[in-house]
Amino acid sequence: MPDMRVMGVGVSSVACLSAAVLMLLVRGAADWSRAFTVVWYGLFGAAVVLALAALVVAVRSRDVLKRRLAIAGLALPALLAVPLLIWVIVTLVPLAD
Repeated sequence: MPDMRVMGVGVSSVACLSAAVLMLLVRGAADWSRAFTVVWYGLFGAAVVLALAALVVAVRSRDVLKRRLAIAGLALPALLAVPLLIWVIVTLVPLAD
């Protein structure tokens, strides 16, 4: 059971990011309500915070290298999504005018 708790932070990060992506796919990129925006950015932020926590867990863990790499791998999608989101915002904001 302790093994699942170690992996849990990374799995939670992927779950939050997956929910945010699913919301974006269902709703689209336009005409967001305030409540939708708060929930979406909350999920995205939670995914990033959990990904950072997963990296800390991976570095501090005394598990085998394979498990530590798996934890770090679970953190990567959320951490890679941050620059992608920034790029999309910077690209699309000038087009909104």
